[in-house]
Amino acid sequence: MLHQFPPEFRGGTEVCVETLATEQQRRGDSVLVVAGSGVRDREGVVRRERVGGLDVARVLRRPGENFSMDDRHERVAAQVVEAIAAFRPDVVHVHHLQNLSADLGARLSAAGLPVVATLHDFLLVCARFFLLRPDGSSCAEAFPLPALPRCVDCTLPDFPAGRAALEHETRAKQATAAAEAGALRLAIAPSAVVRSRWLRSGLFPPEKLVLLPHPAPRPAAAPAPARDRRDGRLVLATWGHLAPAKGLLDVLAAMRLLRDPRVALVALGEPVDAAHAEELLDAAEGLDVTFRGRYAPADLPALRGEADLAVFPSRAEETFGLVVAEARALGFPVAVSDRGALPERVGAAGAVLPAADPPLWAHLFQALLADPRPLAEWAAGAGADLLAPDAHARAVADLYARVT
Repeated sequence: MLHQFPPEFRGGTEVCVETLATEQQRRGDSVLVVAGSGVRDREGVVRRERVGGLDVARVLRRPGENFSMDDRHERVAAQVVEAIAAFRPDVVHVHHLQNLSADLGARLSAAGLPVVATLHDFLLVCARFFLLRPDGSSCAEAFPLPALPRCVDCTLPDFPAGRAALEHETRAKQATAAAEAGALRLAIAPSAVVRSRWLRSGLFPPEKLVLLPHPAPRPAAAPAPARDRRDGRLVLATWGHLAPAKGLLDVLAAMRLLRDPRVALVALGEPVDAAHAEELLDAAEGLDVTFRGRYAPADLPALRGEADLAVFPSRAEETFGLVVAEARALGFPVAVSDRGALPERVGAAGAVLPAADPPLWAHLFQALLADPRPLAEWAAGAGADLLAPDAHARAVADLYARVT
C-alpha cells in the first residue's frame, strides 16, 4: 500500500514497491498493490488496473479530500479496508499513506490483519515528510514530533484555516501517529540513520524497528561500457526529480567556480515547478550542461557510456538514496552529499562531500581532472555489497513469517 504508483508517478518509494512486489510474484506469492493517486474523481472510485504484471487497486479521492496535517479520511479508509479485506491477505505491507488515509494501519490491525510498514520518510510525524523546514533547517534532532508550537510554526504558512485549526489538527496527528505506531507488528527502517531517528521518537521500541536496506533495482538492460576518457573531460550525470532540495544548483555553482570547459553535466528528470526550472537554466548558462527532461529506467544503462561520475548533492535529509544504489548497480562511481542516509550508500564506490558547499565540489572535480585514477577504483567497488532484489524479497518474507 502506497501513495502513488506507475505510470502516474515514479519516485523512490514507487520503485521500491514495484521491485519488491515483482520479486514476491516471482516467488509465487499473490500480491495486490493498493495505491493512492494525485488524480481526483467526483465519485471517488477504485480503479482496478494491471501495471507491469502486477494487480493494482488505485483509490481516487474526491475533490476536497486533500492533504492536511492530520490526514485521515473516513470514506477513503473504508474503501481501502474493503478492497484489502476482499483480497484476504496474510500480511498488509504499508509503504506510504499520503493520498489515502493516515490511520489505515490501525484500521487494518483492528480488522485482524498483521500490518508491517516500511518507513520511507517521516510523514507519520512530519507534514513536510523529511524533517526539513522551509528555511532549510532540520528537525532531525527535534523528536518527539509532532509538537506544539514547533510544527505549527513550520506549517502555518501553508495552512489556510489558521493557527487554531492547525493546533487542533497537530494534536490529532500526535494521537494518530501513536496509534499507527502501536498497531504495527514490525517497522522497517531502510537505513541506520532513519532507524536511529525513529528510536529517538519514542514511538517504536527497538525490537519492533528492523534495519533492512532497499534493494538496488535491476538495470533495465546491461549497462554500456564506461566512457572512453582519452578526451580528458569529466562528464557528470545526475537523475531523479529536480527539486531545489536535491542540490543540483550546488553542482552548477561548482562548475562555474571551476571555469574549466572540460567539465560537463547531463541531468535527467523534470524540475518540480517552472520557477526552479528557470533557476536551473540561469545557473547553467554558459556551462556544458544538458537537461534531458523526463526519463524512464530504460534510459539509464546507456548513460554509463556517456558519463564518468554520478553526482547526488542533496541538501535534504535523505532516508535512503535509491538513485545512489541505482547508479552503483550501473557501475557508476558516485559523489554524494553528507545529508541523511546518503553516506551509507557509498561504500567503496565514491566520495562524500559536505552539502551546500560548491567550492569543495569544485575541488573534487578539479582533482579528478588532474588524476582520474579514483574513478576507476570507485567503479571497481560499485557493485560490492548491494542488496539484490531477490535477497531483499527473501528478507521481507522472513519478516512476514515473524508477524504471522
